[in-house]
Amino acid sequence: MTNHRLIVRFLSRLGALSLLTVGLVAGVATAPALAQSTAQSSAASALGYVALGDSFTAGQGAPPYASDGTLCLRSKRASYPVIAALVSPYRLVANRACSGASTADIPAQLLGVSTRTALVTLTVGGIDAGSNAVLAACAPDPTSPVCGGAIDNSLAALGVLAPKLVATYSAVAAAVPQAKIAVLSYPRQFKPGFSPLGDLVNTATDALNGVIAGSVAAMATPRIRFVDAAQEFAGHGIGSVIPYFAFDPLNPLAVANFHPNTLGNSLGYTRALANDGVLRRP
Repeated sequence: MTNHRLIVRFLSRLGALSLLTVGLVAGVATAPALAQSTAQSSAASALGYVALGDSFTAGQGAPPYASDGTLCLRSKRASYPVIAALVSPYRLVANRACSGASTADIPAQLLGVSTRTALVTLTVGGIDAGSNAVLAACAPDPTSPVCGGAIDNSLAALGVLAPKLVATYSAVAAAVPQAKIAVLSYPRQFKPGFSPLGDLVNTATDALNGVIAGSVAAMATPRIRFVDAAQEFAGHGIGSVIPYFAFDPLNPLAVANFHPNTLGNSLGYTRALANDGVLRRP
């Protein structure tokens, strides 16, 4: 089966951070969140923030990683939770996100999280949908039967993902009853037309985001919102002049590859949170 036919079938069936970067992100945050008096800044320290989910929140694309005794690949200085905490009133208490985490791992990440937490952000669902398996199977040859089989499996996984997401969001909301919860999208990783694999991955990403957005809408509560980062990442996929994703063509197996880099975490994810008002003081 040709790559074109794979894409058509897929579509039819689915229907150290620099001061300059900090300044650019800060420029999109609202004045109330940034222009705080000394007293207000002290009060802001009580606004606890916890990050949950998978590698996109852990910061896998922005090494070096924290030496925390895990294989979670949490960025030391440039994950979007770290950057968001720098330009907002929220104090990052913990980044519990972990590379490879699925919805089944979120309950364990919630253990010990204070019920007084004021903000939670998360990315989850990609592993459940088989994103890693599709990338691994399709990278050698997007037209191969192996790639086609991985896509079929991913389609089947997407079909049962929504109930898992709803259950996950419900568990988070129950564990942190005072928090606003921001569920971030997965941005398109490749410049359109850059490669057949890239177009397949982008198509799969769009489908996954549709399920995530629908699951958030099904919660029917303003406390849980879907933050679509598509606009902030537009024009900055792999293959673009200024990519917001890590990718080393000389080392296609580098662990940072295909994840938001420092620019993606700051001018992509953090800016999306700011633009959607998530980082404003409650």
